[in-house]
Amino acid sequence: MAFAGRRGPGHNARTPAARCRPYVVPGDRPAGGHGIVAARCPACDRARRPPMTVDPTSAITKYRPPPPAGNLVVRSRLIDVLRAGRGRRLVLIHAPAGFGKTTLAAQWRDELTAQGVAVAWLAMDRDDNNAVWFLAHLIESIRRVQPNLVGELGEILEENADQAERYVLAALVNAIDASGRDLVIVVDDWHRVTDGRTLAAMDFLLDIASTHLQLIVTSRTRSGLPLARLRVRDQLVEIDSGALRFDDSESQTLLVDINGLELAEADVAHLRDTTDGWVAALKLVSLSLRGRADPGELVGRLSGRHHSISEYLTENVLDTLDPDILHFLLTTSVTERLCGGLASALSGVERGQAMLELVEANDLFLRPLDEEQEWFRYHHLFADFLRRRLERDHPTRVAGLHLTASQWFAENNLISEAVDHALLAGDVERAVDLVEEHAMHLVEHSQMATLLRLLEKLPAGPVTTRPGLQIAIAWANCLLHRSAAAQDALDHVRAALAVAGVTSADQRERGSDDGAERVREDLLVEASVVQGCIDIYADRIDRAEELVAPCFVRPDSLRPWVVVVAANIATYSDIHQFDFEAALARQRWARRYHGHTAGPFSGVYGHCFAGIAAGEQLDLAAAERHFRAALDLARRSAGRHSHAARLAGALLGDLLYQRGELSEAERLLDESHELGAESGVVDFMLATYTTLARIKALRGNLPAARALLDEGAEAAADLRLERLAAGVNLARVELGLMTLDELAAVAEAWVPEREQRGGRAFADGIAVVTRELTEIAAVRAAHLLAPDRAGPAADEGRRVAALVAEMERAGRAKAALQARILLVACLVQAGETERAQDEFLPVLARCAELGLIRPLLDGGPEITALVATLRENQRLGRLSPGAVPREFLSRLLVTDREAREAAGRRAAAQDTTGPAKEVHGVTTSGATLAERSADQPPCARVRAEDPLSAREWEILKLLDRGCSNREIARDLGLGVNTVKWYLKNLFVKLGVGRRQECVAEARRRELIT
Repeated sequence: MAFAGRRGPGHNARTPAARCRPYVVPGDRPAGGHGIVAARCPACDRARRPPMTVDPTSAITKYRPPPPAGNLVVRSRLIDVLRAGRGRRLVLIHAPAGFGKTTLAAQWRDELTAQGVAVAWLAMDRDDNNAVWFLAHLIESIRRVQPNLVGELGEILEENADQAERYVLAALVNAIDASGRDLVIVVDDWHRVTDGRTLAAMDFLLDIASTHLQLIVTSRTRSGLPLARLRVRDQLVEIDSGALRFDDSESQTLLVDINGLELAEADVAHLRDTTDGWVAALKLVSLSLRGRADPGELVGRLSGRHHSISEYLTENVLDTLDPDILHFLLTTSVTERLCGGLASALSGVERGQAMLELVEANDLFLRPLDEEQEWFRYHHLFADFLRRRLERDHPTRVAGLHLTASQWFAENNLISEAVDHALLAGDVERAVDLVEEHAMHLVEHSQMATLLRLLEKLPAGPVTTRPGLQIAIAWANCLLHRSAAAQDALDHVRAALAVAGVTSADQRERGSDDGAERVREDLLVEASVVQGCIDIYADRIDRAEELVAPCFVRPDSLRPWVVVVAANIATYSDIHQFDFEAALARQRWARRYHGHTAGPFSGVYGHCFAGIAAGEQLDLAAAERHFRAALDLARRSAGRHSHAARLAGALLGDLLYQRGELSEAERLLDESHELGAESGVVDFMLATYTTLARIKALRGNLPAARALLDEGAEAAADLRLERLAAGVNLARVELGLMTLDELAAVAEAWVPEREQRGGRAFADGIAVVTRELTEIAAVRAAHLLAPDRAGPAADEGRRVAALVAEMERAGRAKAALQARILLVACLVQAGETERAQDEFLPVLARCAELGLIRPLLDGGPEITALVATLRENQRLGRLSPGAVPREFLSRLLVTDREAREAAGRRAAAQDTTGPAKEVHGVTTSGATLAERSADQPPCARVRAEDPLSAREWEILKLLDRGCSNREIARDLGLGVNTVKWYLKNLFVKLGVGRRQECVAEARRRELIT
């Protein structure tokens, strides 16, 4: 599959048109010039360079406070309050507009920065009313002050939108805590957020925040924050409008000391009383008093008929302005932010940048948003007033101004704002056109979540009739494992093409020279490829070849993205029909198309699938080359911790595990596990869940192994992936993580008449492998239940021998090698030692040649005992030295001995209680022997480095009361998934795997009574 990635070298950037024209700077004459200085809007110059910015994260002004406009009143008394609340988790500064909330936060930020504290700044806007964009912007704000904390969390957000909050926020808090450094995050204008998921994300962050994290939130309201809970915990500092109002001293400083007004103390007191200390009103009044011969007389007139600040502003500020300035203010008020080029486009004034600087210099409530004075914003109150004035005086111009703004933002590749203004102009078709034009660019560059967020801005009706846009929607949802939503989008594609055919937008995007009929055919071909992608994510290949076949008839007339996805789907089908040579040949054919795609995912999946095919033939050197090439490509193009890198890392980690290279394998698989259930096709998931669980078990961390397999089983159930479920079940059996009853149920799952099993036909290799995993688990379970029964073991050996024969006929060298190891174990159990040795020698020799360690050591005690026998026979000269390298046998025995000694040390260090009847690793007490010997931590109480958090204590107490997850969630105001997250942490800290064990262990350690 090609799947999403970042912008690559094959991307053709759209070149924006020229935005700004030179402007004249009066009185500024260069030597030898003509009295005109050609100047450009710096923001427009920069906008020309990057190809496209859909996500508003490109606005650098979001990530730092606005620079002060002139001298400011230092809010010393409020700074003292903030100093006193330094250790609290949340500081909320709330008041209506114009009370100086942002200014106070900026002053406190400056003091903290001077003390060496890292302070991230995030100015909220309308796009932050969306959980994914809010978190993306939050991550970016932190990156700018502490880049090591966030890694590639932004990419994970785009590629795992549904699970974003759970992982990203937890990972962020863990990174902050591990750094040992304080971090303060200022979130300015939180009142803009009403979206439930975004509010829940902030709630979760405040709930799990460590002592090293403080949030400072400014807002016009108190809503959207867990204030009651934080207040009870003494984790809240609140500064409201009453505290923010200027007192007489601060009013004196503003009006007299800073603005130089000649006012008596009584006049200052009168103004302060009249405005009730409202900062914005005092500034407006000070502006109108400048240059007055008798400011005191005007002060007296402020009360009475000037009952509203709007009237006052009209009479004393706007009506005194030059008409050209007033026209400029009104026409440029329609956007949230301004630069010179945008101001020129809206006002028709060529010298837009100069006009902005002139307005700012005259204190007309315009403030720069950056030190370079590229972007500006009107004060909220002033902007609202200007817009109302524009609506009143020039109602017919408003829509046109929004369209002009939309065009300017689109030409400068600021698509989110372009869409917003098209909608404000009432031009829905234009808004839909803009999203459609950029939709596939976003998909190919791994910005699926951004595309879906843009679509949320649009009304549903016009979107459903656009087949090209629906194709992009289908891709985005498919890659995010939202199969139902992807299928709905494909249904809309087919319906739209059947009713109305292709749109002009489709022809523009795909080339109008081909004609409408060819574009229609291309869309239908692409829809079939998306369907194939949905199918293989569901581990289904029965119609894969039929769906993608049209791509190979005319590949050069289709977009390279479509061709490489089709090639990857076909490769996946080849692998799971056991035609490994065809899979490798198909990837060799697809190389030139991979090179013409933009993102890395097509190449990453191509290399991964080629590596799987090579590995199934036991060409492990080629498999490793492909996996490492995939990992290198992903890291270079998308980042070390990107989705693509973690998929490649899962397969490489699995290969390294087979060779016994546990440290690197564990690191790669841990990184892959962070993707959760949305981690590619089943082959990636099997490596992540089952191989990583085996490593955790070898490390003695059985709770982690159990948690991984439980998570894998949950993913298999949620996504209806039978092969994954079978693989997880086999790992549970082989790691001894089942009770007697569970093992008995697995042992009875044998399918003697394979052809009669329900579901798909067994010509489908996925179904074949699923059945094999089930049968192998049954054999392993039977061995554990009755290790000394020769008769049944012989029967199982015959059945496993039949499996080996099937695998060898299909050319499945890797599967056959692993099955032969199981066959040897069956023969040993059946007492056929000589035959077992004969079968084992070629297996050992092949594993030695390939450097395979773990398939042998994971084969059970029968295999390790046989290895020891062979090594002894070799020492005594009873076995030819050339049969198996002596060093390899020694390495196997040393590796096994070291693992046993480590397990023994862990068992000796733990507090065991009471005997239990053992049955070859299984106890009748309902727990496995592995759990009893290795599941407990070496200390009697929670380790000092792993103390329980306050929230974990609360959950532990509710567990003791017998509360369910849902009841705990309701009592504590949490989500059920959040409760599960805390429970996993509790289990790890207490060294247990189940709820009842958690309570029992806590009581044993006297954590609860």
